[in-house]
Amino acid sequence: MNIDPAQSKLATEFKHEAPLLACAFDAAGRFLFAGGRDRGILAVDLASGRKTVLAGHETWVGALARAGQLTLSADYAGRLIAWDSSGNEPVLRYSVEAHPSTIYGLSVAADGKTFAACDRDGTVRIRQTADGKLLHELPRIEFPVYGVALHPDGLRIVTADRRPQKPRVKVWEIASGKEQLSIDVAELSGYRRVEDIEWGGIRALALSPDGSQIVACGRSGYDGQACVMIYDAGDGKLQHKLALALKGGFYYSAKFHPQGFLLTAGGDLAKGEFRSWDSIQGKSAAFVATPGPCHGLDVHPDGKRVAVALAVGKGSTPESGLLSVYDWSA
Repeated sequence: MNIDPAQSKLATEFKHEAPLLACAFDAAGRFLFAGGRDRGILAVDLASGRKTVLAGHETWVGALARAGQLTLSADYAGRLIAWDSSGNEPVLRYSVEAHPSTIYGLSVAADGKTFAACDRDGTVRIRQTADGKLLHELPRIEFPVYGVALHPDGLRIVTADRRPQKPRVKVWEIASGKEQLSIDVAELSGYRRVEDIEWGGIRALALSPDGSQIVACGRSGYDGQACVMIYDAGDGKLQHKLALALKGGFYYSAKFHPQGFLLTAGGDLAKGEFRSWDSIQGKSAAFVATPGPCHGLDVHPDGKRVAVALAVGKGSTPESGLLSVYDWSA
């Protein structure tokens, strides 16, 4: 595989009646799932273009992830559903009341056998993919946890919380639940003392494929540029602070391509982008402008395509969604 992210070409797009917040391909790359500010899961058969809306959630869906042969969706009430798309149509495999509040993030282990989820109450739980059985729970974090990432070594887990003024990235040992490293990410705080509200915080978390880099995304300050902070996973030292032209917006999602480059998705009112970065050199490699903020992205299992989930609308309240697929094969 030799992908040039600068060669992104729009392959197809699918409109949805509600703003979209997350997306994920299934393991075979046949179906593309998306969820957002409604109760349905949009499932698209990429070969035929046929759309199906799957029922099961009772509130907004903010997180999706591919987990082995299943696709996981998580909602704002703490419910998690596993979808099986090995047959002709996706079907519900299991549904669990996984968390006491809004699930903000999902992370799947490298072998696909376990996954982690984090929520607004500071709860982080690790479950068995096959049946959703609870395996581990970290000590409760006193602030909302917006990001979680299972380390490829299978022994550690990384969290990102929204502590006011100093959001934190933490590395934990799974077996013991002991904290191994804590990094203050004050650059991504948007705390307003007059209102006593943290408007910023870490909005996305990612680990490099070898586990050596931790990526935290959000915005620089209260009204600065969308920003990416890259840290050494061993000692927590800052390697790069990446911020470009997307002023006033956030980076909401981050994911590494199997080839090694970093992808981020973000936006502001009625505008957005997904961008490719060289995380070693700390440089932008390519970007694609979008008609609304990109809240989620996923890479096809073949590595040659990327999907982005958008919210579309002219004002501060988006009216609809768009699921776009870009091709890198050229």
